[in-house]
Amino acid sequence: MDSPTPKSPTRAPAQNALSAPQDLYSAEAVRQLDQRVITQQQIPGLALMKRAGRAAYDCLRSRWPDMAALQVFCGGGNNGGDGYVIAGLAAQRQIPATVYVGVPVEKLTGDALEAYRFAEREGATLVASLQDLPPVEKNTVLVDALLGTGFSGALRAPMDSAIAHINDAAAPVLAVDLPSGLHADSGTAASAVQADVTVTFIGRKAGLYLGRGPALSGEVIFDDLGASPDIYQQVPALLTRHSGETLERLPPRAADSYKNQFGHVMVVGGDHGYGGAALMAAEAAARAGAGLISLASRPEHAAAVLTRCPEVMAQPVVSGQELEPLLEAPDVIAVGPGLGKSPWSEQLLARAGRANAKLVLDADALNILAGGRVLAGVKRDDWVLTPHIGEAARLLGVSNAEVSADRVAAAKAIQQKFSGVVILKGTGTLIAHSDGIEIINSGNPGMASGGMGDLLTGVLAALIGQGMALPAAARLAVWLHGEAGDRAAVGGQRGLLATDLLPHIRALVD
Repeated sequence: MDSPTPKSPTRAPAQNALSAPQDLYSAEAVRQLDQRVITQQQIPGLALMKRAGRAAYDCLRSRWPDMAALQVFCGGGNNGGDGYVIAGLAAQRQIPATVYVGVPVEKLTGDALEAYRFAEREGATLVASLQDLPPVEKNTVLVDALLGTGFSGALRAPMDSAIAHINDAAAPVLAVDLPSGLHADSGTAASAVQADVTVTFIGRKAGLYLGRGPALSGEVIFDDLGASPDIYQQVPALLTRHSGETLERLPPRAADSYKNQFGHVMVVGGDHGYGGAALMAAEAAARAGAGLISLASRPEHAAAVLTRCPEVMAQPVVSGQELEPLLEAPDVIAVGPGLGKSPWSEQLLARAGRANAKLVLDADALNILAGGRVLAGVKRDDWVLTPHIGEAARLLGVSNAEVSADRVAAAKAIQQKFSGVVILKGTGTLIAHSDGIEIINSGNPGMASGGMGDLLTGVLAALIGQGMALPAAARLAVWLHGEAGDRAAVGGQRGLLATDLLPHIRALVD
């Protein structure tokens, strides 16, 4: 089914001079980048390994200048080779370096074998076992070079016990390329090294920024090892990563501005017992700059709306039929906060879904959509769907675990099924649209509390109402929401409430 003809935005936002976003790559894409550096730039693999080892070693000395000893845990591939180079460089400088070798030397080949011999020549202590590891002494730094980007599946002995040893030691940890046990593409991990710093090479691995990646990687430092910019044009990235410096922003308001220029947002939701969710979405829209805000909700919520936020126009509705005439005015309709899944809820979604306005669907609007009775088969270019993992699973008819295992694929699949823009919320929120998929890393664990998603819905609707294209609005809304959460959490993450973000949203949106 084709979408209704969208209303024209009140004005187009000005173009900003922006920093370049970062490209994030799959493990296979990084291997391709690596091979192109070797073949096209004629830099031998061993030279790249030495550069990687040098970059990691320099990071160690900079981050822990009082380091008295080094323990390096090496696997059998290039990741282990990097570890041998680090140990050799430390030994050159009279820093005691002990290497715990996870693969027998007779099984090492190519560049990894050469790196092993370098560590041996420079006087590093090589221990041919990952078993019965000794306690870690004071001022010792651990280097994780066990498993690289090729890891998948479950950890096996002796890698599992070595990773447990690293995590149990009261010592700082540097991971080479990515923490061992972390999936390079998806950021999933059943068990993995907990690093303080990760130095990653050639291409930024998507898994460092997805799922458990940010929690396990610590500070991520990137070194391209001298790869030419032309190389990166030849291999497609898996994701594009945005920060506050790479996002399009709203333009300054003219001195003669008036409210109708900045969009009318209507929030539809708030079934019995859930009025707060709809009201928070409406108030967030107001704080994010929407010119007019109305809230269509159960009649018993009208008094609370007038008390909490009199700027919001309360519209009591008892049926979809009562809602219908109210849908002519809004530029953007946000459906879902506190909507519930009652017949009343379904009627409101059905009517709002046929309106000639841009749409934002969240929460139970997504669950109703997934049920297939309302808006069945509808695909719209002018709506944004904002599921968390559970809602994404219902939209796709799969399990939560399947979504978590590959959130990038899930976001793409939802976008292909419903069109428009999809915001898949979580650690490393993903934004999928017809031109690609992007990631925003902002926010903190304190935001794991009720009402946070309702705020995002309101902010997003406000930005769309002020003229931003849907992908740009989605990017900025996710960043604003997370950054507001970070600022609100300065005094502590526990006990952080959704409404604590509202003053920060107002400050950030300009």
